[in-house]
Amino acid sequence: MKVEARNFNVKKILGMGKFEIPPYQREFDWGIDEVIEFYDDIQNSNLETGYFIGHMVFDGDYNGTDFKVVDGQQRITTITIMLSALRDCLADLDEKDYSEGIHNNYIFKKDENNKEYAILDNKMPYPLLQKYVQRFPGKKEEVIPKRSGERRIKEIYLHMRSIFSKLDVKSLIEFRDKLLNVEIIFVAVSDGADVNEIFQTLNATGKDLTTLDLIKSHIFRKYPKECNINEPEESWNIILENTEGKSAKFLNNFWASRYSKVSDKNLYKAFNAEIVNNASTDIKVFLKNMIDDSEIYNIVTKVDESDWEKDEISIYKSIYTIVNVFSIEVANALLLTLIRDYREKLISQQYVIKILKTMEQYHFFHNAIMSNRSSGLDIMYAKYSRILRDASGKEKKHIAIDAIVKEIKDKFPTKDELNSKFDSKLYYNKQNQKQKKLVQYVLEKIESTKQNNNIKLLQISLEHICPEKPKKGEWVGINPKNISNIGNLVLLDKDLNSSIGNADYTKKRSTILGKSTLLTTKEIFENNTDWDDKAILEHRNSIFENMYSGVWR
Repeated sequence: MKVEARNFNVKKILGMGKFEIPPYQREFDWGIDEVIEFYDDIQNSNLETGYFIGHMVFDGDYNGTDFKVVDGQQRITTITIMLSALRDCLADLDEKDYSEGIHNNYIFKKDENNKEYAILDNKMPYPLLQKYVQRFPGKKEEVIPKRSGERRIKEIYLHMRSIFSKLDVKSLIEFRDKLLNVEIIFVAVSDGADVNEIFQTLNATGKDLTTLDLIKSHIFRKYPKECNINEPEESWNIILENTEGKSAKFLNNFWASRYSKVSDKNLYKAFNAEIVNNASTDIKVFLKNMIDDSEIYNIVTKVDESDWEKDEISIYKSIYTIVNVFSIEVANALLLTLIRDYREKLISQQYVIKILKTMEQYHFFHNAIMSNRSSGLDIMYAKYSRILRDASGKEKKHIAIDAIVKEIKDKFPTKDELNSKFDSKLYYNKQNQKQKKLVQYVLEKIESTKQNNNIKLLQISLEHICPEKPKKGEWVGINPKNISNIGNLVLLDKDLNSSIGNADYTKKRSTILGKSTLLTTKEIFENNTDWDDKAILEHRNSIFENMYSGVWR
């Protein structure tokens, strides 16, 4: 079986010969909604860069003129309907040259015997398509639809005529040109291939070529081959290993970091405009950039302390918090740009820490406390990535970071807004452990700041000062609602946790003051000879003040 794939536009494909939709194909099933979405995408596309709609598979020799449509009949039929409606509206406006130009090049042609044939021939059978839709005005036959597919074809044709009838000649021609410039991966399968088997396989998997597949295909075709060097295969495998099943997400982040923020749907179109159609593009450099960024992506998504030097622990901690504690993925494009520039010594460590701390603080406020969604933040971070990328030289990059930090801080919620949500997010009990990770992060953040970030908080547990189930006659006067509050929670050395157990406050205080290594924990017990609701709320307020205006400074 011989398979060839080429990147063509509609104009090129419809000029290659005759296309037959075999009778084994399913009914045409696109409705008005799908066609309008298709129309809007084409109408909003850029004529120079085109609009990419995936692959179509045809049974036939690539150099031949007769093809059977294996996969893509919905799209090629819709394109033919649109061209027919365009032609007919131009004919209504007495634009004979434009109308006949569409008809004679993209809908019907003549063979060597001067016999007219339809470029798209549906064998299902669909007499309505040829006799009513494809026929030139004045030669159309009124055909009653007999099948559901025919009813949809007629409905779409009439709907498109209605839309086109509201446009002037210039707008009709502009849409014609955009439609003919729609890009498709033309896949020709020949040499005795079992067409039914190909069709069934495609429809069983239901998978189109992904954007990553298409970019890989282009790289592999354009990459200059050298003897005894297994490239670009080895480089591509490195990228896949670094991105560990997240290759599609990496590609989106890579593109946003290096070029611009686009949707997954439009990424290949952007790739075509920026890389494929750019004569100055060096495909080896492009692939090298992908490898380099995939290594950074691995580091900022896996977040392993061993990937960082001792003096980079603050960088590691902030990225770990953003990615693992707050589960933020939308910042990856900026993280790629930031760490790339840092490793190329274009940004100082001080400025990397400055922007990461601001991002960490923002997501603590925005996501963890206020429970705001992350929608739109990917666009924000892509913009910051672009600003940073476009700044030339260390001084300008530092100025850009200062501006970004200021803009992020301007988005912080007010102190009152945060205070009103604080208790509902920072609590912990054995029955509801969902917020435990966040509570521990807050207390560890304050402790680490207290110790000038010179301590690794290992073997630390979270302890209720007033236990969840106090002994009868002890801890009298404490409101049960306050027991889960962060104001009643402290960090405790794990070896102390078991020795304290469910002891009363006096014993807890004596043991902790004598043995604990944690400054914030000792400070609480030093300042409180008793423990009651007032002490809990005062501790809670102290934590809030620390997190609002203390630790990040």
